[in-house]
Amino acid sequence: MDLSILLSPPVAFLICLLCSLGLYGFGRLVEEKGKPSPGKYETYACGEDFEGRKMEFGYRHFYVAAIFFTIMHVAVLTVATMPGGAGAWKALAYLAAIAASISCLYVDFD
Repeated sequence: MDLSILLSPPVAFLICLLCSLGLYGFGRLVEEKGKPSPGKYETYACGEDFEGRKMEFGYRHFYVAAIFFTIMHVAVLTVATMPGGAGAWKALAYLAAIAASISCLYVDFD
């Protein structure tokens, strides 16, 4: 009997999934059931009642920085691998296009 089929990724994934579901089910069987208390889900901070509010994170500045570094990385890689000689002026034109695209990052669209 050939058991190498058990090492194929789909079968191994299903075996791990079934084992983890079994372990999860066993944990639910042996867990201690908690009793609900009136203040369990109220917000609390430093001994004071805290008025909860929704926080919104802005990722715009992160994306601008990520795009900037991506563009610069590709530009440096491209210019570094360009052949020298008479076609070197193409690198300067490429750098001018890169500078124009980076200047678009700093325009405030809000």
